[in-house]
Amino acid sequence: MISPVPPAPRRAAFRRVRIAILLSVLLVTAAWGGSTAHKRRVRSQWRRPLQVGIVLLAPGGGVDAEAWRRGASRLSGRLAEEMQRWRGPGAIPFEISVVGPVAWNRSLPFSPASGSLLDRARHAVDVWRTVGEIDEAAGGVVGGFDVRAFVLTATLPDDPVGFSEGSGALNGEVAFVRGPAGGDLAIPLLTVGHELLHTVGASDKYDGNGHAREPIGLADPDRVPPYPQDHAEWMVGEVAVAPGRGRLPASIEELRVGPTTAREIGWVGR
Repeated sequence: MISPVPPAPRRAAFRRVRIAILLSVLLVTAAWGGSTAHKRRVRSQWRRPLQVGIVLLAPGGGVDAEAWRRGASRLSGRLAEEMQRWRGPGAIPFEISVVGPVAWNRSLPFSPASGSLLDRARHAVDVWRTVGEIDEAAGGVVGGFDVRAFVLTATLPDDPVGFSEGSGALNGEVAFVRGPAGGDLAIPLLTVGHELLHTVGASDKYDGNGHAREPIGLADPDRVPPYPQDHAEWMVGEVAVAPGRGRLPASIEELRVGPTTAREIGWVGR
């Protein structure tokens, strides 16, 4: 049976409603985009320290939260030293607080399934939902920060160095890190710092094998001879000892923000 064609006035009214809905969505999207862009511009000017919350997630067992608080203080101080090296005395980029541990027995949405627009949109929804569920599990205490780094802690007895991985969106507000619950926190602190720098505009500077890309992946690209380097570029995570070769830093004191990263995050003129 063929449906009758709606009268012209009804079609016109329906079209007006549809246009109004689309315009409303467009306005909301534009307002959100404008607000986000404004916040990112303010960040890059470094007029105040960014408030960072490291949220410890414990799937089981104990987490030495006090050790993480000491580590967060070291990380904050080390990043401040690097900012002052580029901008002069007095500048502090991040004020870092530790929250938790929060009981959490699930994985984290580190990355989208692919680079397609649909998978990225699904991943964004997963991140939004996961952050909300963590906040609910924590009793609503993980909000109020400019940037939040959610650290999924685990005991890794078979890894003497300490395994750590992370994911943070470029110019984003959320980072995810997975690493050991205790022991030497140098590697997970390196990873947290790496992801924090992503959130303020820094890009990765390693090749497909995880080694420094010359010259942007060298902490001191003007060094003569260039190898071995004394420090690791923070956006690489290893001390380059030769082309295509490197070693893990022994501590976060061996990490530096190189000149390309400093330009990307607004510590020196672009």
